[in-house]
Amino acid sequence: MSERNKKQCIVLLPSDPYFDRLFDEILVPAVLEIDLVPSRLQRTPHSPIPINLFVDEIEQAKALVADTSENTAEIWLAVGCAVALGIPICLISYRMESSLPLGIQYLPLIPYPANALPSDFAELQQNIMAQLLAIMPQPGLPQPEAQYRTPFLPAEPVSTASVDLVSYEVMALTIIDLRSTDSGLSPRELGLEMQARGSAHLTSHAMNALKRRRFIERKPVQISQGNELHISDNLFITREGHEWLLRHGKRSTTHRSTTRTRESSLSNR
Repeated sequence: MSERNKKQCIVLLPSDPYFDRLFDEILVPAVLEIDLVPSRLQRTPHSPIPINLFVDEIEQAKALVADTSENTAEIWLAVGCAVALGIPICLISYRMESSLPLGIQYLPLIPYPANALPSDFAELQQNIMAQLLAIMPQPGLPQPEAQYRTPFLPAEPVSTASVDLVSYEVMALTIIDLRSTDSGLSPRELGLEMQARGSAHLTSHAMNALKRRRFIERKPVQISQGNELHISDNLFITREGHEWLLRHGKRSTTHRSTTRTRESSLSNR
């Protein structure tokens, strides 16, 4: 593998002059800023790339950025390949109502306005950089999830025994405490709650940090949707997480619904 491929960030966008400018003016500077090489990959009926070469390009990349605004098949193909290969993914969309397929709802989606202003694009650029730095393995660390660093956040302690949480970690832990049911809270639901607070791009970062500190854990649960059953890897607060909330006065004192849903933890079956 060439040195260029080792640092390559695949970018997938719909075919449109609007997205050409988005790539040149927003995405290229964002990717270059974190020391990766942006490479736009397009597979269309008019200029098809053989599927084996398409997958090979993704497999050799360091990360993948995809705009799912137009819901195109080739972009979902690339996202599916990246998920299967364990490639870090950053998803963006100008459609606020966009929803991810059930199997990848844990991936945070960075929204931006359809009629974006320069300030909106500047914020999008910063969010993309923060998300990529949060999810990419850091060089020199024996375990990829041991530490993350972003240019817009203070470095967080690596020790799992630390009781100090930064603001977005407190936000995520509090949301899980308030919104979870007997079957926990899905990463997608957490992402939507974080999005409503302007912190969607920090969802994955917060989940990783809280899991390292053993404040949350993930368990598979069975979800019934009509006549279909699906599996979701939901979030649950651990005893340590509850104790931290109590010690710091963050524990919810309002009544939370304990109504049984048709979702049941697979671990109890």
